[in-house]
Amino acid sequence: MHLKWNSIRLLVLDVDGVLTDGGLWVDAQGSVSKRFFVRDGSGIVRLQRLGVPVCWLTGRADAAVKARADELGVARLISGSHDKADALHGLALSMGVSLHEIAYVGDDLLDLPAIRLAGLSVAPADAAEAVKAEVDVVSEIAGGQGVVRWVCDRLIAERQGG
Repeated sequence: MHLKWNSIRLLVLDVDGVLTDGGLWVDAQGSVSKRFFVRDGSGIVRLQRLGVPVCWLTGRADAAVKARADELGVARLISGSHDKADALHGLALSMGVSLHEIAYVGDDLLDLPAIRLAGLSVAPADAAEAVKAEVDVVSEIAGGQGVVRWVCDRLIAERQGG
């Protein structure tokens, strides 16, 4: 059974395709750059100030993601995870929340195991069709274009009675 937005105590985000548009810039030396939507970051900071931790769970590991997570004060960053169900179980345990109190935002097939476990699951508008078929909510906003801000704003509004 899925809980309402106001029952969520932890927000977990995939990175590529959620916090970014899924594109990668790779230079000749193999360094990766990514574009993050600044208002997503603002939403993350505001939500955490209200006492809802935000964690990032990504299959890739790169310096750009770590730098942005550090800048925003993200509660936990789990990089290089290819078993997102196991990682979500571990996060729930370490953060002291039940799986049903977790909202998960993901966009691709690697996210499906976590989506199936979370109490509330959200996909960006441009997520894989198989993901959109299984989540609780499909946003009208694409990954890297403000979908995270939309989720954060909704969680914040519920906490503030609106």
